[in-house]
This record gives sequence, C-alpha cells and structure tokens, in this order.
Amino acid sequence: MGIWQKISILLLTTFFFTGCTFFDKKNVAGLQVITNNTSSSLFLDGQYLDKTPFIDKAIKPGKYTLKIEPDDTNLASYETQVVLRKGLLTVVTWKPGDRPETSGGIIYEMEEIKSNQGELSFITIPDNTIISFDQGEQQFSPLALKNIEPGHHQFELSLPSYEKQQHTINVVKGHRITITAKLARAVPPDDKEENNSIQTTDKRIFDLASESAQVSTSSGQLVTIKATNFFQDGAEVLKVRSLASPSAEIVGYAKVGQDYPYLNETSEGWYKIQLNEQTGWVSGQYTENIHN
Repeated sequence: MGIWQKISILLLTTFFFTGCTFFDKKNVAGLQVITNNTSSSLFLDGQYLDKTPFIDKAIKPGKYTLKIEPDDTNLASYETQVVLRKGLLTVVTWKPGDRPETSGGIIYEMEEIKSNQGELSFITIPDNTIISFDQGEQQFSPLALKNIEPGHHQFELSLPSYEKQQHTINVVKGHRITITAKLARAVPPDDKEENNSIQTTDKRIFDLASESAQVSTSSGQLVTIKATNFFQDGAEVLKVRSLASPSAEIVGYAKVGQDYPYLNETSEGWYKIQLNEQTGWVSGQYTENIHN
C-alpha cells in the first residue's frame, strides 16, 4: 500500500478566509504547498517562492505555473497549473518519487457558486480512475458531483498498479471544490520495505485520533481541537508538545475537530492529552471545553 492510502485531507472552513476583515479589504488569494517530509523549492511562474512546507495568503489572484523541485536530486520535480482565487486558499499536497511515474499528489481549488449546497469536481491522471464517494457506488473520472450536503465526506481514488488514495474532505456551502489528483505508480516489490516505513510514519501523524480513542484514561473526559490554520501534510492540526510550553519539543500532531482523552492535568492554560501511545500538552487557546 502506498503512502497516500492512509492520508486524510481535511478541507475546513479555514481554507477560505472571506470572513476575515483583513482579506476582505485586499485583492489577495492563498496558496499552500506540502511535500511530506521532503524539503523542496517552490517556483511560481519561474519566480522562487520559498521552501516547503509553504503557505502564503497574500498572492495576487490568477492562473500560475507552480514548480516543485525537491532538494534531493534523486527525486523528480513536478510542474502544474494552479488557479488562485480571491479570498480562497488553493492547497497542493505532493509526494515526490524517483521519477514522474512514481510521484503523486492532489490539488484542491475552491470557487464560489450560487447554491445552498456544495459541489465537487474530480479530475485525475490517469483518466478513468475509480472513485468511491462516501462508500457509495464506484464511478469513474472525470466526475462532477452536485448538491452535496455541506460537511465531512470521504472519497477513495484507485486504479490497478497505482497507489490508492483515501481522503476526507469538508464540503462547504456555496462552494465548488475542484480536486485534481495524480496517482503514483505502485512501488516495485524490492522497495516495499522502505515504502512501508514511510507509511508507518504517515499513519502515526494522521491516525492519532482513532488510535488514541482506544487508550484508557484517568479522567474519562475528552478535549476537542479547534481550528488552528496550521497544516501538516495536508491536514489541519495542532502541535502537541512534550511540556506545557510553546517552545517545548513537538511530540506529534492532533487533528482539528477530533476529540482526545484528557489526562486530568492542566498547567497555565495547557491541557495534557493522550496522543496515540504517548502523552503531550496542547494549548488551551486551540481547544474546546473539556467534556464527556
């Protein structure tokens, strides 16, 4: 199984910032690029931007050519077109491979529509990728889905000989999300051991909520993680630290919107939670009230 199979991409309402007065007054758009743990240089229309992970909410709206160039010269670079719309954030997640065929990722672009529901548009490389939406009947790309109830939904992209992708997405009222996905060729058998090692690391980051729910706690109460506008490998998360301090070591990431067991310890606005098989501290600024 490939690294993308266990990744959950959460497009939350923070992905569009029309509610923020600062952005309302300016003709700006946002771009976020995540390349897993592979540091890469970014170029927009040939101009150097920065290293990944990257986010900027003050870019002039328009259509651009984005180039992702890994620092590791053994990995293939990637070039694609992205559309940056006013007041909206375009998100690109990419896993470079040793050649274009083994590289893959997904692009999320949002635009406003006149509807009380949401819409999704799937474009894939290759075409005719199998799409399963909310575990329903299998369909094939390209695919447009209309009148979708706002809220969280799941979809899966699969094709024989390619790495499967599974994602969770938050459909937003009055918006269409265009999902452009490139599937990576499956890693040859000789490379499976290395690939499984990477997947385990990825699973540790993105499956913390489900795994931590199985751990017994002393208080029996839960802490809900609020929006942070900080993204790690495509998911909005909150940093979990070893101590109750913003400068303490990061021991993991808690997913926004998820509940984590509260360990009945508080220190100057910080809460101690159970995270996977370890414990850590989260800032009370980004947590809901403790509840059962």
